[in-house]
Amino acid sequence: MLTFIIRQFLYSILIILGVMTVTFVVVRILPGDPARLMAGQRADLQSIQSLRRQWKLDQPLPVQYIDFLSRAMTGDFGRSFAFNRPVVETIIDKVPATAILALSALTLSSLLGIAIGVVSAWKPNRWFDDAAMLTALLGISVPSFVLAIVLQMIFAYWLHLLPAVNYMIRGGRLDLSYLILPMIGLAARPLSIIARITRSSMLDVLSQDYVRTARAKGLTISATVLKHALRNALNPVITTISAWLAATLAGTLFIELVFNWPGLGSLALNAVQQLDFPIIQGVVLFTAITFVVINFLVDILYSLLDPKVRLS
Repeated sequence: MLTFIIRQFLYSILIILGVMTVTFVVVRILPGDPARLMAGQRADLQSIQSLRRQWKLDQPLPVQYIDFLSRAMTGDFGRSFAFNRPVVETIIDKVPATAILALSALTLSSLLGIAIGVVSAWKPNRWFDDAAMLTALLGISVPSFVLAIVLQMIFAYWLHLLPAVNYMIRGGRLDLSYLILPMIGLAARPLSIIARITRSSMLDVLSQDYVRTARAKGLTISATVLKHALRNALNPVITTISAWLAATLAGTLFIELVFNWPGLGSLALNAVQQLDFPIIQGVVLFTAITFVVINFLVDILYSLLDPKVRLS
């Protein structure tokens, strides 16, 4: 176990270092000059040069890269060009909104997806199975931002049942009705994939001899499915869920734009439009660290669910 943890830690460091390097290079080849953009169209050349010196954009790229890495090692990711405040503080302010949206969507998609997959596998090729898999196919095919706009049009503008935009905390008051539409729009695609993966894995497990033996011994359907079949069918499902956590974080960008949700997605989009290099680097690095940590925890969870998995 210790060897596994050390090896995964070293791999994680290399992955994060690679993400930081790629992000640094990509943001600096974007067209445009952030100093000119922040100074305004009517700013004189001296003001623009002053901003470039202040943000160290006048230095060669290798010097900027070394400075970026050295400060990042101490937890300093610079100051936002647009907000003129530390990047870490800016990101921390936006994390709760994105975490609430992403985790609620992933929880909804996981619970419903597993339940639908189990029921479909227990009684395959019935009306429920056909309807569920057809709906799942539609959920996979339709982009999340398109579904979000459709939901917004139907339930907010036509039926007037739910609010169309804005955050669920307004004036210190909590209103969960603002969370429903963005959560469903973000959850539809992972829910569909989790349901299909669960159905496929359950069908494979239910065809095994030990499941038929359990049924022959007189075990109830619930005991057979939940105690024997579902536990052994969960590994590919957990892999799918863990992979979709990072995808869900990335997918919040479009959902937050549609519903005016003040999270990391909106922050990243505004940062790209304003060429705010420190914010872009900070958001990408935060997402990468989240992805690495989740995958590490999933690897450990495998050993608890399946005794055949050995961490060596």
